[in-house]
Amino acid sequence: MLKGFAIAVLLLLGASQFDQYCYAGRYTDAALSMLRQIRHSFRI
Repeated sequence: MLKGFAIAVLLLLGASQFDQYCYAGRYTDAALSMLRQIRHSFRI
């Protein structure tokens, strides 16, 4: 299970770096904004 979690984290970090390089972080910023709104809707 830990190995799968580590692979998932590395893939997400790689995708984030690719987004920063190719699209100036547009999609990463949108995803983080969406997560903030979800967190706010649950009042966490």
